[in-house]
Amino acid sequence: MPAALWDNRRGMTWANLDTAAVARALSAIAAQPGDLAEVYFERRVEAEWPPAEAHCGVRIRREEGLAVRLVRGPRAWLASRDRITGGDLASALRQVARAQPAAMIEPELAVGPAPAIPLATLRTFAGELERAIRKHHVAFPLRLTVRWHRRDLQVVGPRWVPESEREVFFSLDVEMPWGRFGALALGLATEEAERVARALVGRFRAREAAPPPAGRSALLLAPGATAVMLHEAVGHALEADILAGAPDGTWTAPPPLSPTPLIAQPIDVLDDPHRAPHGVDRATDDEGQPVVRRWLIRAGKADQPIADALHAARSVQLIPGSGFRGGRHQSPLPRTHHLELLAGEADSQQLLRAAEGGLFVPEIDQGALDPASGEVVLHAPWGRLIRGGELAEVCGPFQLRGRVPELLAAIAAVGGDAQVAGAGWCAKGGQRRAVWATAPSLVLAAMEIAGGRSER
Repeated sequence: MPAALWDNRRGMTWANLDTAAVARALSAIAAQPGDLAEVYFERRVEAEWPPAEAHCGVRIRREEGLAVRLVRGPRAWLASRDRITGGDLASALRQVARAQPAAMIEPELAVGPAPAIPLATLRTFAGELERAIRKHHVAFPLRLTVRWHRRDLQVVGPRWVPESEREVFFSLDVEMPWGRFGALALGLATEEAERVARALVGRFRAREAAPPPAGRSALLLAPGATAVMLHEAVGHALEADILAGAPDGTWTAPPPLSPTPLIAQPIDVLDDPHRAPHGVDRATDDEGQPVVRRWLIRAGKADQPIADALHAARSVQLIPGSGFRGGRHQSPLPRTHHLELLAGEADSQQLLRAAEGGLFVPEIDQGALDPASGEVVLHAPWGRLIRGGELAEVCGPFQLRGRVPELLAAIAAVGGDAQVAGAGWCAKGGQRRAVWATAPSLVLAAMEIAGGRSER
């Protein structure tokens, strides 16, 4: 058995990896009918500017490893390693199988060139952001950290080998005296700097502003805020492991999210990793299963839940293709990758009129779903009152609360301004992963504002 699957000192490609040999070794442990198994190869590169160490230039971190997983009935085994060698793969297979696999591993690899890291882009974005902030005629201290992320993965099953996958994107982290700002981005063009600048300036102007009045209020969500709301209220609410209430983890079909038609117009929401923007689009999930266009909500009713291979094997009603993991040391979970709310026809003035007397929510920086109660809690760092069809006073931080059925039934208008947005880093099950969305502005007829000021 060779010592290495490839030369770790060189490139990032998976060209000519002897996947057939890996599949034969895997089939030796996935020998019983109904077994699920895969070998997951992963390589990551992260470039950070400026680094925490002042004496360094751009910090570049590389890591790689593999994982072997076997699912048999209700039990699952996972063995991971932080290197990619023949010995590491063999030991992971033995750990899962508890015995030497019958097949030998004879992999080969012709290595390609190392990936180009956009160092100049990382260094120049700070200047772009500074110029964008100055356009608003304000100045405040901040510390910006820009990161470039690349993940290459290859999944091998006992009887199938999909194409390799790659995700490439940026993340931003801004520290200010009054808080932090984080965002995902597909590029760092001038438009991205202007978007971030608007968010930072909004937080700057709201740092001493009073929160909005507590109680129920109409809301106008900007596209980025809509993306986070959808992720929590639709994405998490329709994950198969959340819906599986039986002790043995079997899944039963959920009731409709709304027993009556939604106000004004029903919404349609889908999850389709293949339709994600270039750089994060996917043809397969982290289990090697083909992704599918999954209609989560059609005409306001729950349609097809989000499922991985494990839950799909337990119910003929479920379709695999949405099994994603935070990394090689973690098992796949049912998760969204790219949510999309189909755009409506309302323009900006119509949206403002529909939310008259309410609150404009430009961004949501935190969100959570309580699976037991179905309550969604969202945190907005700032907002603006809506008065006379115009945006009025700036408001300080506040929370939004509502149960999923009532929240979706409150949708009163959908804008035609759909935008691609990074919904953020999702930490489901302790697994941190970037998730994406395409969403328009949205009006909710009424939602509870918590943490706001009392009106007496």
